[in-house]
Amino acid sequence: FQAEDGIRDVERSRGLGDVYKRQGLRDKSKAPHNIPHKMSVEEEAMIEDIRKRHKSKWGAIRLKQRYRISRSHTAIHRVIRQKDLIKKKKKRWVKRKDLRELKAKYEAFEKNQIDTKDLIDIYHYWPFMRGLRLPRYEYTCRELSTGASFFAYANENNSTYASLFADYVAQHLISYGIDTATIQFQTDNGSEYIGNVRKKINRLSAFEKTLKRHKIYHGRIPPGCSHLQGDVETFHRIVEDELYDIENYSNEAEFLGKAYAYQLYFNYIRENRWRDNKSPLQLLRERAPHLDEGMLNLPPIRLEILLDGGVETGYHVPGSVLWFFKKT
Repeated sequence: FQAEDGIRDVERSRGLGDVYKRQGLRDKSKAPHNIPHKMSVEEEAMIEDIRKRHKSKWGAIRLKQRYRISRSHTAIHRVIRQKDLIKKKKKRWVKRKDLRELKAKYEAFEKNQIDTKDLIDIYHYWPFMRGLRLPRYEYTCRELSTGASFFAYANENNSTYASLFADYVAQHLISYGIDTATIQFQTDNGSEYIGNVRKKINRLSAFEKTLKRHKIYHGRIPPGCSHLQGDVETFHRIVEDELYDIENYSNEAEFLGKAYAYQLYFNYIRENRWRDNKSPLQLLRERAPHLDEGMLNLPPIRLEILLDGGVETGYHVPGSVLWFFKKT
């Protein structure tokens, strides 16, 4: 019996030795114990907080550009992915035409898109609009060559305010030497631009009269082709994400001040990934160096203040006129 026990002990020791040999042959991690450039916990928390403030709509590249984060966009993306802050998007199998080369051939302010944005459906902005009586509609003009944008506000959406906005932009361009006879304003077929679609008399709307007075060509997109207004619609999405969806206001003056600050930021500083990571100012310097850079500066205003300026007002006087004079 003692001999058999001895044989078992030898076999057991040999088996353990083989195990130790196999473990010794395994690869060992070569990762350093200390990584000097590794992102700190504080930085990750800061990125997580910024991402949550924007309701998971901003990607790593936009966060890096807007907040000047020193880390690479891949590192920022890793953080928001690990924090489970990436919003899954539905796959859209739509092939879009790349019109960047075509837009680059346009003269500055040769082609412009105008549209109206209803701000009432923005969840974060709505309480301020109701409580502080802030404007409901944004009238927007976006230039296609550089991507520069101008916008203004009103309480109503009609041809009166559309004409006031068109005149506001046209007068601004004229003051910087732009010949309005060489430019085009493109719109959809909304009643604020073409008038009542059921009108029996073929007469121009207030908006169309304003363009005719300035000799501006009015281009209209075909019905059901809203994608042809893609540039101005893209600006509407961007301004919602970067202004209305995150800013708070205590009064109307603060609202207009922040809108003006954003207009300057968008035209002078904000880089556009779809335009070679260049701002409208940089593109203006490249494509039209003879133009004054100040033309990108047009303060967003309440269009109600222009009602007594002699601009054609169309077929009716809107109810918000009384609101404006009572307030002033």
